[in-house]
Amino acid sequence: MKKFYIFLFFYCFITTNSLSQNWVRTFSNGALVAVHWVIETYDHGYITLCNQNPPGYLWLIKTDINGNKLWEKKIGAGSYSIVFWNIAQTSDGGYILTGGFNKYDINNQDPVLIKLNACGELDWCSVIHTQGRYDFATRCKQTSEGEYVMLTMYSDPHYIVNLFKFDWNGNLLWKRNYRPDSLIFDEEPWDVRVDPDGYLISGKCYYPDPNNPNIGWERPYFIKTDTSGNLTWWLVYGSISGYHGYSWDAIQKSSTGNYYSFVVHSNYCDTPGFVKVLSDGTQSYNHDLLNGLCPGGYWGSLNFVDDTTLITHAYSTVASQNIHKWLLLDTLGNLKLSKDYPSWIDGTAHTANARDRKFISVAQVNDYWLYLYKLNADLNYDSIYTHQYVYDSLCSGGVISDTIDPDCDLIVGIDEYSSRSEASQLRVYPDPATSSVTIEFPNYLQLVDKKLGMTTVSNFYQWDATMLEVFDQQGKMIYSRQIPKNQLILQVDVSDWVRGMYYFKLQFKNRDVSGRKLILK
Repeated sequence: MKKFYIFLFFYCFITTNSLSQNWVRTFSNGALVAVHWVIETYDHGYITLCNQNPPGYLWLIKTDINGNKLWEKKIGAGSYSIVFWNIAQTSDGGYILTGGFNKYDINNQDPVLIKLNACGELDWCSVIHTQGRYDFATRCKQTSEGEYVMLTMYSDPHYIVNLFKFDWNGNLLWKRNYRPDSLIFDEEPWDVRVDPDGYLISGKCYYPDPNNPNIGWERPYFIKTDTSGNLTWWLVYGSISGYHGYSWDAIQKSSTGNYYSFVVHSNYCDTPGFVKVLSDGTQSYNHDLLNGLCPGGYWGSLNFVDDTTLITHAYSTVASQNIHKWLLLDTLGNLKLSKDYPSWIDGTAHTANARDRKFISVAQVNDYWLYLYKLNADLNYDSIYTHQYVYDSLCSGGVISDTIDPDCDLIVGIDEYSSRSEASQLRVYPDPATSSVTIEFPNYLQLVDKKLGMTTVSNFYQWDATMLEVFDQQGKMIYSRQIPKNQLILQVDVSDWVRGMYYFKLQFKNRDVSGRKLILK
């Protein structure tokens, strides 16, 4: 009994001591670093994305739930410039990353989209190659069908805002350009949000006041499209009311369909602000945070805690002293709770939702240090966890820390290639599925050849039959069927299939013409 009490004492001491630690982790490898993004992964870990210069690498750091490093990856060769802006987990447990590099045009960046598998190995890399034009990508998101939309700047000589859609294997489906009003200029699109009814692009632009048409002022800018990228509505926030400012990071959507963004309100000085936009694109509401404190700013993310509460951070200046706060707000922008934090929090670049109403953030400090920290819903540092999680379970051989210099497919002649339609793609849904799936076959078939950086596309509108094949995670074919030309839809019973991931592909002329991954739960 005495030994039991001694054990209990030491267990409580160790547990209490662990839970009292501040959840802050620091990383550095002695090079200049620019921190951009952090995500929570499927296995309760976290991945941070930052750019390292010199010599010029994309740096990925994977940690466990307590911020202890598990592995790292570098992308690049050190011989060209590389700047990536975001990373997202994909439905197969891998990662999609986007940004720009000048590997194929030494004087200019090109937008690049990189897909890694669950082990951090290169699946594919696609580059929008525009020789002699400086353009780059700012965001990429995966759609519910497993495809990808990528937002870029300057990828067209006549338009700044450009949206591309790719299939699951990095092949370009379409390109869209946006400039709905001739008074808009110097747009900066920074985020794209994927919704069931389409995409929302946000950022800033310059636009004149109603009573002074000769001068443009910075404004929050929103563009809504349907799932084919066609314009639904657009809003220059403040174009009528005279509100000046800009939005930077991810726009959040409430359960009621309204959009929320934190902005820098710049009518008088840079003040942290809050704006609301209705689902139909109507300007609704704005509210200044930290009223009376000026100047200030906002460089972090906006996230929902629950349906009525939002979390963000902001800073202002009082008596020449910088004040750094994390804020909990209601959906009108009213303050519910705030907490002061050390000055290094000013370098926070991005915050993501974690499990159990927690928030993981990443900050850049003194150019050389990466700070990873985690807060709970009470704005306190999160606890250290003692539970042993299994990490990278989708990668049976473990993940190796190494450097990748990707050889990318170059997509050129965009205006010609953008005519490729989603009508040439196989659709399989719902995803995830449980008992049955619906397969929709293309209206026409398309063979794409990529040689020496050039892309050629051949469309086939007449054929006798195609072959549908389904493979499991081990690459074993578990279903096949010949599909005649006039069959447009097929129902397949999957109730007795083993739970897991499957790959559906369509073959024509002994070549894969379309494919889709699907998860069976």
